[in-house]
Amino acid sequence: MLKTCLPLVALVSSVVAAKSLEIQIASDYNPSVSEEPADLATVLLLKVRSQLQGRLSLEFIPASRLREWRELETHPNICLYNKVKTPEREAMAVFVEYPLMAFPANRLILRGQKLPSNVSLKDVVVSKGLRIGVTKGRSYGKVIDGFIEKYADSFIIGEGANSAFRLREMLVQGKLDGIIEYTSVFLNHHAKPEQREGVTFHKIDDAKATIFGYIACADSTQGRKAVSLFELALENKQLQKNIIDAHKGLFFEQEMVFIEQGLNEAYNIQP
Repeated sequence: MLKTCLPLVALVSSVVAAKSLEIQIASDYNPSVSEEPADLATVLLLKVRSQLQGRLSLEFIPASRLREWRELETHPNICLYNKVKTPEREAMAVFVEYPLMAFPANRLILRGQKLPSNVSLKDVVVSKGLRIGVTKGRSYGKVIDGFIEKYADSFIIGEGANSAFRLREMLVQGKLDGIIEYTSVFLNHHAKPEQREGVTFHKIDDAKATIFGYIACADSTQGRKAVSLFELALENKQLQKNIIDAHKGLFFEQEMVFIEQGLNEAYNIQP
């Protein structure tokens, strides 16, 4: 009888071990509409999932930038991706050690203004009173986030899942004087030269050269298991190389130097 039970126990154990951890990803990516994600962050997240060879199952659920953090706080199996670390976010979520994405610092993108290449947000927003659009719930980095919080009434705050898209549209339509956005995101959105007429890109004083986007999960048993699996995948040297290579061509050459350097340091890759 004992000999008969042993294979059965082994079979049950192998089935349990092989069961995927089911995680929901709050995102504006909808696989039912398009099987091929348009943004690099989603592409890289799916590569990370593939690296885990079935140990992690991801289901994408629709959520705005603001709502996705509420989902994470209230559901134990929620993860987010391409998120900037802030003290507030780290208090409510568990972040994967290694970044998924890296970006040049956000730029102040203006239309119809003649200002120097480096600008002070206080001068632009408070002194000059320009209409600058930002997305509610998005982190632009510690320095910029702090300024937006302090002078919230002086900004045009966009809300909802497509708010960043709408702000980029409003800028070229002349409904805003400027937005805070990544240069490459704006240029990919407005690819035609006539759409960029009168548009200028400005470095914001005190902003970091490189910003990382991480995977963050609910502070729960499921969330912590997911973080461990994501870290296991991201420790793979070939995947790290693939992630760095995927960033090439996405940003201007002078910005890519900082991106590659930042990712090499984050992944502990020796020169």
